[in-house]
Amino acid sequence: MVFEVLEQIGEIIKSLPSVEQLEEEQFKDEFTVTLVSTESAENIEKRIMKVSEIDKVIVTEFKIDSLMAQVHEQELAKEEVAPSLTVEEEHSKPKLEENQPAKNTKQSGSHKTIRVNIERLDILMNLFEELVIDRGRLEQISKELNHSELNETVERMSRISGDLQNIILTMRMVPVETVFNRFPRMVRQLAKDLHKKIDLQIIGAETELDRTVIDEIGDPLVHLLRNALDHGIERPEVRVQNGKSEEGTVILRAYHSGNHVFIEIEDDGAGISREKVIQKAISKGLITAKSGEALTDSEVFDFIFSSGFSTAEKISDVSGRGVGLDVVKNTIESLGGSITIRSSLGKGSIFSIQLPLTLSIISVMLVEVQNEKYAIPLSSIIETAIIKKSEVLHAHNQKVIDFRGKVVPLTDLKEMFEVPSSPQEDDYLSVLLVKKVINQRDSL
Repeated sequence: MVFEVLEQIGEIIKSLPSVEQLEEEQFKDEFTVTLVSTESAENIEKRIMKVSEIDKVIVTEFKIDSLMAQVHEQELAKEEVAPSLTVEEEHSKPKLEENQPAKNTKQSGSHKTIRVNIERLDILMNLFEELVIDRGRLEQISKELNHSELNETVERMSRISGDLQNIILTMRMVPVETVFNRFPRMVRQLAKDLHKKIDLQIIGAETELDRTVIDEIGDPLVHLLRNALDHGIERPEVRVQNGKSEEGTVILRAYHSGNHVFIEIEDDGAGISREKVIQKAISKGLITAKSGEALTDSEVFDFIFSSGFSTAEKISDVSGRGVGLDVVKNTIESLGGSITIRSSLGKGSIFSIQLPLTLSIISVMLVEVQNEKYAIPLSSIIETAIIKKSEVLHAHNQKVIDFRGKVVPLTDLKEMFEVPSSPQEDDYLSVLLVKKVINQRDSL
């Protein structure tokens, strides 16, 4: 979190301990970062102090001249030491026999990397997106002209651009480990503050996700983990009374499934009381007592994501299960993802976050309305169907259809976009069923 703040106001040139050691938590209570920035020391201190886990910040200024002098001295020292090191190495290094093959001489240089500014990757991706659009247009023209050589060239270009797309997307992928590594220390500190025993298990930290998503997902995960520790896991004496072990278990899990990445926060705590959620929803005027009985568990738990909604009897300064979860859900949905809750009273809860692999290129289905074409993201499409015009019904001045027992609103694209059309006598309609978020709950 500190590094994210510092990268916004300057360039980090060194850290002590190293970045790798910090990520693996190989430090005690403090670390030092050397930053090149035009910001004032006071402003830098204020920005870092906004990170909740930071207790104290000491900012020491170096003038450019003195800093360059230090670097120059270090370079001279290296030049003085280098010859003696080389001589010693030559003497200590055993000579190889003429026919003896050299082993592992290039082992150190086998994995070479280069650091590239994320902005350059964004520019590369934007240019490639334009190329993908032009590729689609070329495929259309090729199909209309039906020229064999043109078709062959376009097909080859499509294959190459497809491979290029995969490489560019892979370049942007970062393991979720970069986010997960910050949590063990936070969990240990929170467990100590809350006088609870917590066993944090991290599974699938090597799962890769787009850098843009990685940058945004950290804060929601922090909030969900705080909720799990504060209001999910019970105190040790309460767990013993309920026949559980003193130590509560929190599992942070990530895995791929199709074109999505799932991140789950699972705890073996008290779970969420369906009755408490319904009573709170009724008191806030979200539902009536009669409609609450007909709701499924999933629909009931979705109320937790309403603004200011909490079933906690006492709200602590750490978190309140439900307080702020509307912000968590909004953040995840802004990334094209979704969050669901599964809970069993007395056994625990699972908060499951579904995220797209990348936000850079979205696959779409092209639909044609008269002479106009529209693109609809595949991730939003549930199903395509063909229905009879006679199956279209009217309810509350709205066209609807009966889709597998559910009443689904029907919207005509020709009317919505005012597309000029000639009257048609076709008895069938092509329908796309899409998922849309309405009143904090997913609906058709």
